[in-house]
Amino acid sequence: MRHKVLYSSAGIATQILIQESQKLIILFDVGDGIIRDLLKEGLSFPLTVPLYILLTHGHYDHCGGLFSLLGFLRMIGQSSLVEIYYPAGSIEIEGLIDIFTSSYQETIPFKLKTSSLKPLDEIKIVEDVRIVAYKMKHMGSTLSHGVLTEIPALGYAIFKKDEKWLVFTGDTGMNENLPNFLKNAKHAYIEATNLSDHHSAYHLNVKEAQKLGELAKDFTLVHTRK
Repeated sequence: MRHKVLYSSAGIATQILIQESQKLIILFDVGDGIIRDLLKEGLSFPLTVPLYILLTHGHYDHCGGLFSLLGFLRMIGQSSLVEIYYPAGSIEIEGLIDIFTSSYQETIPFKLKTSSLKPLDEIKIVEDVRIVAYKMKHMGSTLSHGVLTEIPALGYAIFKKDEKWLVFTGDTGMNENLPNFLKNAKHAYIEATNLSDHHSAYHLNVKEAQKLGELAKDFTLVHTRK
């Protein structure tokens, strides 16, 4: 399986592609521009393999492209399975799914499966490939309202057989789950939005993310502000 950050910028969009030729495609988060990014990557549509969309939380820069992606797949006659997984209690994601299915329920050409997840829930993808959800800590925030309440947020670990092959934190502040989540991962994508050296309740800073990254065999910092 190959993996690549298609795009990641805090407050704009994040999407990570995992692809195994002729078997499956996994997307971690689908922010604005997801269709453009997939076409730019050279994917051929309609897809002939199952598509698994795993959303880390309900903020617009991580799930804002969901409706347009589903609409695009409907328009081009996608027929292979589409599965969407998201943290239980993510009302934004549930709303996007509800409006798509209620608007087009008679003309959706693909089987659409949606499931909410709780920490340590496990998804069986194909033989020897499974995904485990881990609790992360993330807060809402806006410039006008400051830090808001904690929201449902998950990170995901892809296991190939017994190897922790790839992990993605999504947006998270420091929490007790991160060391175990990242330890011995072959590849890790870790968010590092907080540009200050100060601790934040809802985003890792670069130093924190780098130190955590050392627990993995290889890591990349994403969702940084540039």
